[in-house]
Amino acid sequence: MESSNSLKELTGQMIMAGFEGTVLTPQTEDLVRNRHIGGLILFGRNYENPGQLLRLIRDLQALALSTPPAQPLFISIDQEGGRVARLKKPFTEFPPACCLGNAGSEDLAYRFGKALALELKAVGINKDYAPVLDVNTNPKNPIIGDRALANQPDQVARLGISIIRGFKETGVIPVGKHFPGHGDTLLDSHLDLPYVSRDEADLEQTELFPFAQAIRAGLEIIMTAHVIYTAWDDKYPATFSHTILQKILREKLGFKGIILSDDLEMKAIERNFPFESLPALGVSAGLDQFMICNNPDKVKALQDQMILDLERGRIPVEKVKQSVQKILAVKKQINRNLPSEPDLQSWAETHRKLAEEMKSYSP
Repeated sequence: MESSNSLKELTGQMIMAGFEGTVLTPQTEDLVRNRHIGGLILFGRNYENPGQLLRLIRDLQALALSTPPAQPLFISIDQEGGRVARLKKPFTEFPPACCLGNAGSEDLAYRFGKALALELKAVGINKDYAPVLDVNTNPKNPIIGDRALANQPDQVARLGISIIRGFKETGVIPVGKHFPGHGDTLLDSHLDLPYVSRDEADLEQTELFPFAQAIRAGLEIIMTAHVIYTAWDDKYPATFSHTILQKILREKLGFKGIILSDDLEMKAIERNFPFESLPALGVSAGLDQFMICNNPDKVKALQDQMILDLERGRIPVEKVKQSVQKILAVKKQINRNLPSEPDLQSWAETHRKLAEEMKSYSP
């Protein structure tokens, strides 16, 4: 069996954690130095201005790179445009993705992806939870709506791939979400566990199509949906479904990258699965990374449970090593040379005009 320290290094890479504060605190330092956490997710609570954010990220990366195994952190954020945008002015306030769907222009989607990625890169963010690849098929959906690019799978695929291209060319890692598709739910998984009861053929044609195309176009990280799809698995949401993550995402769609959970503190999970069961359920289903957005104590508890499960044979160490291999392969893209000052000014006017152009297609 691995030593407890190497188990911490392995399991730490599999965790994306939220944290408090606008400067590096002892609590966050503990997560990086002693817990070897592989990635962090930023929220409005971590942001005052671009200069402060870049200093925080520089401090975090310096800490990670001076601590064995000396791997850079994924520094991630939910910055989609519209109502899901953690960074406010002077970052460009882009309108929601549905504007791109209304425009139908791959060029506009590509320019948006590139502009958004440039702004994130300027402050050291290397991973964004975008684009949304859900197809907006249910007008009563309380959580997706205008965050989706369109209500037709081929259009979501076309525009999603253009955004991904803009990101990748700029050096920011895109994350496609929420697999296999959150667009036809009546409930918000932040609050409840939604079900989708459509048949398999329909799910394949609609929900899976944009993800299949994005994978072919080189998408390397996919976030799961906390949603039950009864045609595939009537017991577990996609996040914990071996059928959905292994048989469909890995085997059918040929995805070789990182499978990341949505936030495990959402009520869809919290109310239906005991916390201590999450590591074994997730690894068994095929998760490579587990996300805990708000509670650092839960981050530690999740890691402690994962190590215990490894030591007791409930999780095979080989599966964890395979996940870490995938994570480190994607991390090779992370630029370790961060800017000393954030430069948002040189594109401010161009990006403002781009946002105006997108807004002209508002519904």
